[in-house]
Amino acid sequence: MPRSLPPLTALRAFEVAARLSSFTRAAKELHVTPAAVSHQIRGLETYLGVTLFKRTTRHLELTDQGRLAAEQLREGFELLAHGVDQLRARQTRASLVVSVTNAFATRWLVPRLGAFAARHPSVDVRLRAGGGATDFDLDEIDIAVRIGSGAFGGAVAVPLFDESVVPVASPALLRERGLRRVADLAKVPLLHDDSLRRVGRSAGWPMWIRAAKVRNLDITSGMHFDDGHLVLQAAAAGYGVALGRLTYAVDDLAARHLRIPFGPLVETDLKYYLLLPEARAGEPSIDAFRAWIVDEGARFRTRLRDAARGAGAAVRAGANGMR
Repeated sequence: MPRSLPPLTALRAFEVAARLSSFTRAAKELHVTPAAVSHQIRGLETYLGVTLFKRTTRHLELTDQGRLAAEQLREGFELLAHGVDQLRARQTRASLVVSVTNAFATRWLVPRLGAFAARHPSVDVRLRAGGGATDFDLDEIDIAVRIGSGAFGGAVAVPLFDESVVPVASPALLRERGLRRVADLAKVPLLHDDSLRRVGRSAGWPMWIRAAKVRNLDITSGMHFDDGHLVLQAAAAGYGVALGRLTYAVDDLAARHLRIPFGPLVETDLKYYLLLPEARAGEPSIDAFRAWIVDEGARFRTRLRDAARGAGAAVRAGANGMR
């Protein structure tokens, strides 16, 4: 059976008066009159059948029973206040489910998420690995980042930055094999990134060889990877020369885990986009993430330009040349 409890207002009045040893100060904290506090406590004493205070003309003193009750009630109200704070915190926090590929998360997004968390501590980001077409309702996601040429049905597509590809290899491999010009690629294994096939592009070595106008070079052998992150890991480990996405290679180039031995850098017709459902574009958490990632993207474009200088002249590969 549920316990019969006295009114919460009476318990609160007693706890405050006991803590402050004054009906007057308790009344001030509770925003009532001292007479109201006194009335609440007398009613509580009647309800419980105990005396809680020894009342004198000079001061207010707790009885033994009152002292024990005050200690327990103080702990109880602290727990109650903590519970209310937890409810309030959950009410004010928001979660944001972001769909990205593993490679984009590893190479670009995760290293920057701390900045978003610092700017928006009330938004909990939940990353969900995914690629291809987005169905926000079916996949239970709020926003997504995808690479493509801009045709994303049913979504607002916010462009972030372009993608280019360029040969990269570990500095140790370049020294050991003496790679200084394109013809030297015949000396080393080639590493193939097949991940752009998922968006209808084969931006691999055949495309690059055509753009570089190189002849008589065997580009059929070597390891193949279906992940732009893994192919760069293999290149950094010295397994060969990769045709890597510049977006993913920037940090390794800056840390000198990878180097660009020669150009050209080939600019694709692909961009990274933030995708969000049209009907939810103005929601606070989505709007906050959109503003943040657009700012990050603008800064990152500067880094891409700086990294591209190491590849010499850039070549633009049209969509027809990449299929």
